[in-house]
Amino acid sequence: MDQLVVLQEIFESYMRGGFSRPIDPKSISGDCADLVAALLERFEDGQIDEGICVRLLNCLSDIYDIKRLGDICRLAGHLGVAARCYNKSLSLTTDPHVRSVLLNNLGQVHARQGYLGRALHYYERAKEGFSALGDIGSLAQVLGNMGSAYRTSQEYDKAIDSCRKSLEIFESLEDDFGVAQMTGSLGRVYAETGDFDLALQQYEKSLAAFEGLGDQRQVAWLLNRIGRVNAELARWESAIGYYQKSMGIFEGIGQDHNAGVVLSNLGRLYLEMGDLRQAADDLETSLDLIRKSMQPVRANAVSWLAAARSIQGRDLHHQALRQIAGEKEDQEAADLLVEASVSYRGAAECYIELAMTERVGLANLETEAAIARFASAFVMMEMETEAERAVKLAEEGVGALNSALSKGEEGSERPTVEALRRCMMGMKEAWRLNLIKDEDWKLNDVVSDAVEHFNQGILQIGPVTRGSREACGHLLPAFKTLGRFISAMLKGESAGDLSETIAYLKRAERAFELAAPDLGMISAFQIREGRLMVERLQEISGGGGGAKDALLLKAGQSALLLMGRVLTRTALAEAAELDLIRSWNESMNLIEERPLAKPKSRASVEGVREIVPAEEEAESPVDRDFVQEYEKFRERRRAARSPMIRSIEEVLLSDGGASGGEAEMPAESVVYPGFDRWGVDGRKVAMKAETEAGLSDDNPDTPKPATSVTFSASSGGGGGICGISMPSKGPEASLPAPSSDGPRAGQICEDIPAVRVRTRSAQRRLLRFFSDLGEITSRRSEFRTARLERWSFESVLKVVVWRSLRLFVALVFLYLLIDLTHYLI
Repeated sequence: MDQLVVLQEIFESYMRGGFSRPIDPKSISGDCADLVAALLERFEDGQIDEGICVRLLNCLSDIYDIKRLGDICRLAGHLGVAARCYNKSLSLTTDPHVRSVLLNNLGQVHARQGYLGRALHYYERAKEGFSALGDIGSLAQVLGNMGSAYRTSQEYDKAIDSCRKSLEIFESLEDDFGVAQMTGSLGRVYAETGDFDLALQQYEKSLAAFEGLGDQRQVAWLLNRIGRVNAELARWESAIGYYQKSMGIFEGIGQDHNAGVVLSNLGRLYLEMGDLRQAADDLETSLDLIRKSMQPVRANAVSWLAAARSIQGRDLHHQALRQIAGEKEDQEAADLLVEASVSYRGAAECYIELAMTERVGLANLETEAAIARFASAFVMMEMETEAERAVKLAEEGVGALNSALSKGEEGSERPTVEALRRCMMGMKEAWRLNLIKDEDWKLNDVVSDAVEHFNQGILQIGPVTRGSREACGHLLPAFKTLGRFISAMLKGESAGDLSETIAYLKRAERAFELAAPDLGMISAFQIREGRLMVERLQEISGGGGGAKDALLLKAGQSALLLMGRVLTRTALAEAAELDLIRSWNESMNLIEERPLAKPKSRASVEGVREIVPAEEEAESPVDRDFVQEYEKFRERRRAARSPMIRSIEEVLLSDGGASGGEAEMPAESVVYPGFDRWGVDGRKVAMKAETEAGLSDDNPDTPKPATSVTFSASSGGGGGICGISMPSKGPEASLPAPSSDGPRAGQICEDIPAVRVRTRSAQRRLLRFFSDLGEITSRRSEFRTARLERWSFESVLKVVVWRSLRLFVALVFLYLLIDLTHYLI
């Protein structure tokens, strides 16, 4: 069997999805029979090997063999090799008809690559060639390809004009297949312009024509397109019916990969409807059927699955938190958290595949994968009770963020991602207190590290809503005063009282209550639990003894963990943008990037049954009671707002202290960097991607700069907050004078973390020295705070080690140079 026949069989079988007859590799004849046999063998395994294609291109010398190899590579997605094949064929022929065919093929390759200007250039040359030859049939095909290129570039008037000219030629030739094809192409243009009624008319004409011709493959594609239009019109039942008919035809003719394309569209439909489980199931199944070379349909399916899993993980997480707040069975909440963790991890895998897909062109996908892995670890920490396991989960979350940010471009870090990393580092240090409770000399350092990480995390969080901004503003002094109390307790000094911490936690609790519909009621619930734990800590803080010290440490740790969970959850809500739906067109240009909107109206047309998602059916009486309770609370708050719930600006300009029987304290506020929400700035989504196999032309983040702040050397006094100068927004207002019995002005701001007044002993300095030496030798990359850097010998040791190494290398080089000189002499 001649090698050209085998190449033709591979080409046709690739389009059909399977061989119509077996081929014996030993029967292949030709100059490159071995390479053709190798290509055939890999194709039978389900892959067109690009390396074999390149070697075969260099071996082949016949123009028709090279052209058919280019067609195979074009279908397989190896567009660079396909272009080389067509260019080599062009250099070997002077036949004007063959040259016009090759120019048309080059236009198809460049259109698939997204170079639409080049594609139209080659189409124009092909059109001129066929017009000169009088081959109007081929001219009609080129006009159809030009219409597809214009449609992809959103030049819809030119697209309609080219398609109509092509349709008129096919009608004059009485070419029923061409007429049906161009009618369907016109339908695609109308669908993308939003003229769905006219699109359905064209699709139905094309469908009837292909049914008359008996072309089941084209019938299946038309049913898929009609399903997409019905989905756009929210006619869910009709769309599902068309998709199922299309899949049935593809399965019947043995084209499972194309059935996978339709199944991915069905999964997208369920995603828009809000049926996340069914959407994830269909999209996962479709990825088992769609080849990796079938772009953009695989990239679209992976992106939609990532969104479905992310939203599913978020909803399961919130459902578990409602169970915890409602004091339901812990086991049920634990099961929900495990399922949420699995969903987030699945989303991370999808983002990784997207990041590895060629020509996707998004730089932040690895960061989104890291955030999903972070969320997978964090949800498991919500009910974790074992310290060692919690520390491991925290390290996993921080490691995911560090790995992604180390691969990102310089200056592309999100401040919210840094907030996530800081919060999780604080959680890790708080859990470590259980692991080092017998090492007294480390406890104070770990507590201070935890508090510092939490405080820096708060300062990195951009304002999501008024409630979360205000609540986090109250958490900052709460962390500082609590950390100062625990540090004094561990040093055996007079710790004072925790009235300030309790007052700030009351403010944060009420602020989170106001934000409950957005952030979840669990935040206020856990802040209340943390406040009760702080009150318990104050009650048992008198006296001494080992048992009481252990109890104090346990109470302080519990308060830090409860507050840390709320803070980390708020940072995750700010950083996570995992529910974005993205789609690419045939040229792998991003044409859609938006958050999943609320489910569209389920009632599509008269007589169609309304579809209710499972999440709405499963609302429990406890959930309704909580919602009703907080709705009434919010109504009361609107009528009479408590002076305890004040904005940061009000706290700055306030003349009074805490009210309602709380301890008096100096007014304190937080300065937040002016970070905006992350997203695609200025990108307009004009149309949705057509998710087809791509077998022919017709089927186929920069952050805004932060608000500048100036750090002064002083830690208290006027003119700023915590040493940060703020631009005035009105008449200058003076800060209230501190009360005589309260802390002095600026005291809270000046100890992030709590300041130690005692000097370190020689023994502890020696321990720190060997600890740093061990970290260098083991190449640990743990994140260090600024305070630890000041007390660390690591920087000195690194300088000594690296300079010694450089000196050693220089001496070795000098020795070799002298020895070589002696040898040459």
